[in-house]
Amino acid sequence: MTHRMRRIAVLAFIATCFAFPAQSQNYPAKPVKVIVPHPTGGGPVDLPARGLADYLTRAMGQTFVVENRDGADGFIGAEALAKSAPDGYTLGVTSASVITMNELTRVSLPYNSARDFAPVVYIGAIESLLLVNPSVPARSLRELLDLAKAKPNTVSWGTLGTTSNGPLLIGMFRQSQGASFYMIPYKSNIQAVQGTVAGDVNVVAYAAGGAASLVKAGKLRPLAYTGNTRSAAFPDVPTFAESGVKLGFKTWIGMFAPARTPNDIVKRLNAESVKLLSDASFTAKFLQSQGVEPGETSRVSADEFAQFIKADRTAYEEAVKAAGIEKK
Repeated sequence: MTHRMRRIAVLAFIATCFAFPAQSQNYPAKPVKVIVPHPTGGGPVDLPARGLADYLTRAMGQTFVVENRDGADGFIGAEALAKSAPDGYTLGVTSASVITMNELTRVSLPYNSARDFAPVVYIGAIESLLLVNPSVPARSLRELLDLAKAKPNTVSWGTLGTTSNGPLLIGMFRQSQGASFYMIPYKSNIQAVQGTVAGDVNVVAYAAGGAASLVKAGKLRPLAYTGNTRSAAFPDVPTFAESGVKLGFKTWIGMFAPARTPNDIVKRLNAESVKLLSDASFTAKFLQSQGVEPGETSRVSADEFAQFIKADRTAYEEAVKAAGIEKK
């Protein structure tokens, strides 16, 4: 290689090193797409994503557009995010079920969370209610567990397939409490809820925000809440911990970017999002109304969120093992 060629190669390398920082200084210079691999029309992932996108639009001077790509347990949207250019113009908002649970229960996936995604910000935990049809005699979680112990596999539980949090709870109750429930899988969470309302099944676990109207109408009876403290919307419903049951895993939601997205873009998105997630009026309207509890201070930065995901995966692995769920 001649001296001139070496000089050109060095200059090209230097230009490459400074390309992303120069680009990120002007970020965003065009609209940003936010992929949500979950159903549209509200809900514990869609509504927070839309609220956050609206705020970022106003705060950063470019439109953040939510695009729902539901289907195949989140595979479709997650794969689209993984294959997007790592330039900050495609982001994703999704849950632990897509990031962690899918990888523990599927033989093959079109994405690898650790390799393909860069955590941006932890949004919050989707807290659920353990609900029963009003005909079920149990008036507390402890009474329900006693019923399942006295009559193993006769108390039915509606779940989203065999790879959702319902089976994890069933497995946990079997292992730690000696209570055996009979699992009935449905194609969607809402179908499992409808089945419980109709009396086709006895028990279901569902996002607290989505269950509120059914509880108020007396169509379902809440026995326990998954949050660390009681819900303001359900002050009379004790937590799992108050009922003597420790939960080792949480269903959380967060924002992600494709891997190799410039770090200063990730940090800016994180900083802007954290400002909003610290606003009580926003969290009340877009998070707590859906049963989502805001993020904890230990998960504020993108790096802290990444570390949380690693630790949380271990808790999910233990829960999957306890439930006896095999990859399919």
